[in-house]
Amino acid sequence: MSLPFFVMSRIGIDIRGGDRAPQVVLDGLKLALTEIKGDTQVVLYGLEDDLQEVPPQCEARICGSAIAMDEHPVRALQQKSDSTLMQGISDLAQGKIDSFASAGHSGALMVASMQALGLHEGISRPAVVSLFPKLKGGQTVVLDVGINVDAKPEQFLEFARLGKAYAQSVLACKEPRVALLNTGSEESKGNLVYQKAYQILKEEEPSFIGNAEARELFNLEAEVLVCDGFTGNMLLKQTESFYALSRQLDLEHSFLELLNYEKYGASPILGIKGKVLLAHGASGPEAIKSMILGAESFALANFAEQFSASSTI
Repeated sequence: MSLPFFVMSRIGIDIRGGDRAPQVVLDGLKLALTEIKGDTQVVLYGLEDDLQEVPPQCEARICGSAIAMDEHPVRALQQKSDSTLMQGISDLAQGKIDSFASAGHSGALMVASMQALGLHEGISRPAVVSLFPKLKGGQTVVLDVGINVDAKPEQFLEFARLGKAYAQSVLACKEPRVALLNTGSEESKGNLVYQKAYQILKEEEPSFIGNAEARELFNLEAEVLVCDGFTGNMLLKQTESFYALSRQLDLEHSFLELLNYEKYGASPILGIKGKVLLAHGASGPEAIKSMILGAESFALANFAEQFSASSTI
């Protein structure tokens, strides 16, 4: 079924993605529908039993199967071409939707995205981005936070350009600055990979302002912070742990609530030729709501144009 020509954005949601799908995803959808734009179309990818009652602003896409969280990603994609995840990625590749979000199997989502959508020119591997709040307002784009645990020095330049394009297109930051997460501010800090990455960024990225330490995270001058996926994931998990600790200690402050991962919902996968978002498998309704709203924002962003512009500098 073709979608109405007047739809501003078309976002695809994997109803079967997540540890507690489909119910949690459907609950999150109800919350999101009260906030999404009136001309946004939500395409729901689920099994027949999931889609008996579809809200007016949504379109049902009944699929034949779903990929479980414990399945082998490549084998699952080969055996379940009619799965919710594969059908969503396929529709995205064909331009039937503008973005696709799932809290399902991260490995399968990554493999499917790379195979069906391909990578942007100049990108060797995709990267996952996460947003961190600043005390004085605004957010920092941090990448990679999970995929490239053994990143090569040259990839840090790719991360910088992807991060800049995301900050410009989604966060409306006109001239984002880039910093390298490191163990100190001096050029000589870090292991050999980070020392080489520093030199590459210094020579080839005009917006690079130098190293930044983890203790500067919430007061960072830069709008984009680059690191390898291992380091970025540790930073992300430590922040989640700090938020959980603040709740256990009954600490209250408006800034602490900005550290709640459910406020962000999903992490965009940058570098692929399509707008895909990955949410935590343990996401609750609030996180799913944020995932859907994030999919809408990403769908409306001119990311590809901004990335092409930053890559030609």
